[in-house]
Amino acid sequence: MARLNVYVPDDLAERARTRGLNISALTQAAIRAELEGSATDAWLERLRVRNTEARHVDVLKAIDAARDELGA
Repeated sequence: MARLNVYVPDDLAERARTRGLNISALTQAAIRAELEGSATDAWLERLRVRNTEARHVDVLKAIDAARDELGA
């Protein structure tokens, strides 16, 4: 397992020690959350709807035509 140095303000370090927090586990969780969030953002960006240039009124006309054709 890799060793990293993490710098935090003195008061934050003291509060963490006082509470007995596992800094290593918290750091790992924060890094994982950031990486997962970035991956999710990238995935959502790939899913963005591309402009089809179809106007709302044209879509409604196509739906009406399909209903007429299918007898719905």
